[in-house]
Amino acid sequence: MIRFTTRMAAMGLAVLAMTGCASSSGSRDDDSRGDRTRRGFADAATSPLRDVGLIRPDIPEILEQLKYPYSTTNLVGGCPTILYEIGQLDAVLGEEDFQPPEERTMTQRGADEASNAAVNAAGDVAGDAVPFRSWVRRLSGAQRAQRRYAEAISMGQTRRAFLRGYGASLGCRAVVPAPPPPETARREAREEQERANPHPAGVGSPP
Repeated sequence: MIRFTTRMAAMGLAVLAMTGCASSSGSRDDDSRGDRTRRGFADAATSPLRDVGLIRPDIPEILEQLKYPYSTTNLVGGCPTILYEIGQLDAVLGEEDFQPPEERTMTQRGADEASNAAVNAAGDVAGDAVPFRSWVRRLSGAQRAQRRYAEAISMGQTRRAFLRGYGASLGCRAVVPAPPPPETARREAREEQERANPHPAGVGSPP
């Protein structure tokens, strides 16, 4: 267990250092990626505790109470009620955003790859900490708890999609996320960015 903790800590420090260097520009996108990396290591570190049933995934109350995703019983308030419930679901499921991410530099892409590889390796190390993991998960109830959590998330996503369609049929504004721009618009945006910054950092930059 000590060896497991040491390896997890070493990988975590190494990747956080790399992501810190890559995010020196301080963009919101970099901050969110750093948060995801930290959450990934936290999930990997606690996976042995989940395997033996000491930690169970908490199902948010709004998903726990959701039994039928296509009900309109509580939507008599119209658009405000629909938008409010979508906001509640966004809070537990994460907001839907179909806009293209910011263009990543080569350094940032390298840090992303290193981060993903290290989080995956950390998960493998954590899995090795529990012998006969699949049997332990079955006997401890962890597998069943994880399945219930996944089903609740899926139910919430179905409910949100239904609310968006139902709200759109009523003419509710801002009920559907903005679509991504056409490929031509994305290409023009990239070309404009390249014209504004013809020498990206580290690639032929003038001294």
